[in-house]
Amino acid sequence: MNQARLRDWLEIIGIFAVVASLIFVGLEMRQAQEISMSQTYQSRTAAAAEWNTAFAANPAALSAFRKASEGNEDEISTQEYDALRRTLVGLYYLYDNAHYQYQSGFVSRDFWEMTRESLRNMMEIPVVNDILVGISERAGRPEFRDLVQELGEQLEAQVDERSM
Repeated sequence: MNQARLRDWLEIIGIFAVVASLIFVGLEMRQAQEISMSQTYQSRTAAAAEWNTAFAANPAALSAFRKASEGNEDEISTQEYDALRRTLVGLYYLYDNAHYQYQSGFVSRDFWEMTRESLRNMMEIPVVNDILVGISERAGRPEFRDLVQELGEQLEAQVDERSM
């Protein structure tokens, strides 16, 4: 085998080695992304569990939410309303975080659509809608504030249409 042919074979082997190492790096990056997404999911789950536990342990907030859900807003005391508002601030930031995670590519579109529907369902309760829209006027990321205000306007328009 002459030297030129040996050099050609060594170059081919070198190219395969580079391609193999790039494939390996790509697989490592994919695994790192999957680990990151798993950690993100775990963090969201823990935050939601903490929020639910705090809500369940707050009788005033629960009472206000129950009354609001049943359409008895006028029966909510000032103390109950304040407890519900403080509780909903935490919920607002959970939704804001889920929106940020979606925009950053850490959660799927399906997950975000499910979360957005959950937010919309909560906002169908007029008292909750008023509180969340009020929070959005001064808190959270601009993209999420806009989303909450848009949902609030849509729900108010639906209520107006039904009352006509």
